[in-house]
Amino acid sequence: MAILEKKKKKVRIYSGSYVEQNRNKRDFRIGVLMVFFVVFSLIIVFRLFKLQIIDHKYYIALASGQHEIFKHLYPSRGSILVKDKQGEVVRDDQSFYPVATNKTMYLLYAIPKDIQDPEAALQVLKETFNIEIETFQETSLDSESNDSTIEDEDNPEDDSGKLNTTADSVALDKAELEELNKQLVENWKMKLNKKDDPYEPLKHLVSEQEINALEAYGLEGFHWTAEMTRFYPEKNISSSLLGFVGKQAEDNMLKGYYGIEGCYNSQLAGESGFLRSELDTFGRWIAVAGKDFRKADNGSDLILTIDKSVQYYVCDQLNKAVEQYDAIGGSVVVMDPQTGEVMAMCNNPDFDPNEYNKVEDINVFNNPILSESYEPGSVFKPITMAAALNSGQVDPFTGYQDNGELHISGHVIKNSDLKANGWQTMTQVLEKSLNTGAVFAARKVGLEQFKYYVQEFGFGKQTDIDLCQEHSGNLKSLDSKNDIYLATASFGQGITVTPMQLVHAFAAIANDGKLVKPYIVEQIVNQQGEVVQKTTPQVVSQVISPQTAKLLGGMLVSVVKNGHATKAGVPGYLVAGKTGTAQVPDFEKGGYSDKTIHTFVGFAPYNNPRFAMVVKLEQPTAVQFSSDSAAPLFGKIAKFILNYYEVPPEVK
Repeated sequence: MAILEKKKKKVRIYSGSYVEQNRNKRDFRIGVLMVFFVVFSLIIVFRLFKLQIIDHKYYIALASGQHEIFKHLYPSRGSILVKDKQGEVVRDDQSFYPVATNKTMYLLYAIPKDIQDPEAALQVLKETFNIEIETFQETSLDSESNDSTIEDEDNPEDDSGKLNTTADSVALDKAELEELNKQLVENWKMKLNKKDDPYEPLKHLVSEQEINALEAYGLEGFHWTAEMTRFYPEKNISSSLLGFVGKQAEDNMLKGYYGIEGCYNSQLAGESGFLRSELDTFGRWIAVAGKDFRKADNGSDLILTIDKSVQYYVCDQLNKAVEQYDAIGGSVVVMDPQTGEVMAMCNNPDFDPNEYNKVEDINVFNNPILSESYEPGSVFKPITMAAALNSGQVDPFTGYQDNGELHISGHVIKNSDLKANGWQTMTQVLEKSLNTGAVFAARKVGLEQFKYYVQEFGFGKQTDIDLCQEHSGNLKSLDSKNDIYLATASFGQGITVTPMQLVHAFAAIANDGKLVKPYIVEQIVNQQGEVVQKTTPQVVSQVISPQTAKLLGGMLVSVVKNGHATKAGVPGYLVAGKTGTAQVPDFEKGGYSDKTIHTFVGFAPYNNPRFAMVVKLEQPTAVQFSSDSAAPLFGKIAKFILNYYEVPPEVK
């Protein structure tokens, strides 16, 4: 009995231990399972957080479909703005007007599986876009725009139907255009017949009118989404300054060419985004695979120093003057002499940047104010006089005997009036534009000092204006020790300068002898409204003393009041300036031709100059001298500017 009790007790002990062990094992399994579910839940939560928060933009872009992905991957190009008293854009209590901006057009695409009758759909496209292959007319391409292509984004190498996407585009003849049209229609036909395809792009930059016309047919399978194109509301105004925008064939991205569009392309264009992920064997996106998405950064806006009203008036008057004086072209640049801000910059001939591909000569894209140098003629005499005055060799009343001509190194130099004027002062040299007097002043200075001052005024090198493709001009003749080159350079022959260099130098005379760096981009503002770059006035050097500048300015006022430049004057103001009628070199026969370039350079008002300006007319034939062409054009523009800025009159 005792043995039995002992066995039972032992069994109870074993049994209790077994149950306890089983309970511990069960609790351990439950714990492990709970940890597993907690970890699994955390993984799910983290995955959801990553999908909905971290990768949200990626999946939004992905879900939007191929036809809208470019909205997230292709940046919006920044605008170019100018000052305007009643502008459309207001920043820091200043009003601005967009001279280059973006315009909404449409990308037309098809969903072929939804198209019941591809042939009927093709006919609708041909009618909407006025395409008749057999009797093709050039007007059928009017809606295509200068940038458009019909290439498939998925196959950028396919350039079927691509039209005029580079600056070197030339007009196509009828046969070539008809062949392009055939390719376009064949491309559409191929895409519309892809029965299982969910998306096929058909045409970029479709107008709203064309979309409405297409919509009127009521066919299923056609869709469209907005896309941007470049738009220039002022058309030809400022074209050589702004440049234009085309498309790069390799990535269908907008790209600037020439002018500000080309020079500041990286700032205006912004930065493209990208979307990358792995696909399964059926071409579907793998959600759990590695992926990368970056949204595009839109381009920055550029705010220019240009004033819209001044720019319009200057360009309009220049165009009228070119026609009136039967010139082949012309240029005007206006600059604030105290800050270096360019207030206006115009050239003729010009072009419409909205239709840049229609130009006949691509040289019209250049900005001759910066890129073309010429022999300036007598407008260079004030620079010679500045050197002589500042070096103490002459004063406004220093005189010399003018015999009408000089003989130097086997050459004869005569005055433009072919007269011997007798005893003349340095002021009269400028008033009458005497070549012999300019040579007298230059000889007083000497070659080395003369060359020093010419270079100090910024000639022979770039002005460093914040634009591209600036020419340096040419002073190589001054490297020669032959006295004839000093003599001819003194009145603006044998050396070349740009209009930008001329206005830059005369601005120094207007600004108490201080040479300031010219600029045209005042601010660069990103899409968040933050100013990322702001230009401030910068003094380059003190070229001549303030006393010399005032003396020379007074002599130039006398030129306008008493000399050849009376038509440049503005009643109530002291206008300083100088005419120049320069002969055009004959590079084939040597010497000079009978063609001329008329220039007037000046500033106003004398006591507190608000602007310096260069007016240049290329080979006018209606009048003989710049005193009858460039000078009156200067006077008209000067009067407008002084009234526009409400500058008080100096004299009664």
